[in-house]
Amino acid sequence: MDQHVDRTVVSADGTVIAVSDAGTGPALVVVGGAFDHHGTPYLTGLAGTLRDRYRVVTYDRRGRGASGDTEPWSIDREVEDLAAVVASVDGPVSALGLCVGAGVVLHGLAGGVPLDAAVLWEPPYRATVDPHADDVVFADLLDEHVAVGRRAQAVRAFLAHVLGVPMGQITALRLKGALWRSLIVDAHVLSRDVRVLNGLAIPERVAAAVGVPVLVGAGGDGLEWMRQAARAVVEAVPGSEYTEVPGQGHVPEPEAIGHVLDRFLARAAARG
Repeated sequence: MDQHVDRTVVSADGTVIAVSDAGTGPALVVVGGAFDHHGTPYLTGLAGTLRDRYRVVTYDRRGRGASGDTEPWSIDREVEDLAAVVASVDGPVSALGLCVGAGVVLHGLAGGVPLDAAVLWEPPYRATVDPHADDVVFADLLDEHVAVGRRAQAVRAFLAHVLGVPMGQITALRLKGALWRSLIVDAHVLSRDVRVLNGLAIPERVAAAVGVPVLVGAGGDGLEWMRQAARAVVEAVPGSEYTEVPGQGHVPEPEAIGHVLDRFLARAAARG
């Protein structure tokens, strides 16, 4: 199944957001990671796997893919984008946030976006970073790289510093021409993701404002610091739960994340 842009919604500031729909069933809005948007292989595969039991709604975050972009950017605008997508869907809506997308969903929940429940998969915070910090120094550095044309350097720095990708793996990515070029395309929005992630510090005030069922997941075969971060998010979000999925890493197999969704959303619905 080729994922495609089915429709658009207009965010509060007039930015046009591209939306894709797949399948039927309870509505699930998926907010992808830094390099995810319509047509990228992982989101396409995920929608194809889940479409037999969910209405899978994906969208291109502003500045990415087929969506528009309006300056100045802010986290509040990202929340408004998510709210516009959710408002375009009839009936109850749940969310799946992947990587940085988990940070967007967390802000959306705290900001009152009407979601019934959410699964957050490996938000790449650091459990050891001062939760009261608002460190944008690294985000500023990424902006500087892009401003002077060092887009590849911005991507390398983001992969290494935010996602913890070893330099050897980054070098291997650079040898995959088409894939590396697709990452370079999104270099200009990576600093925004650092800001969404509060400089990698868990945003305690944001987390404390969440009032719906939340499950934070991590892969048993992934990085230990991501599991620690996931558990720290659970400590910060009232009433939330942690799950660790054996055999999975930062990019979970679609069927594995589907099982996590099925179990948690069924329990959340039963609780009313």
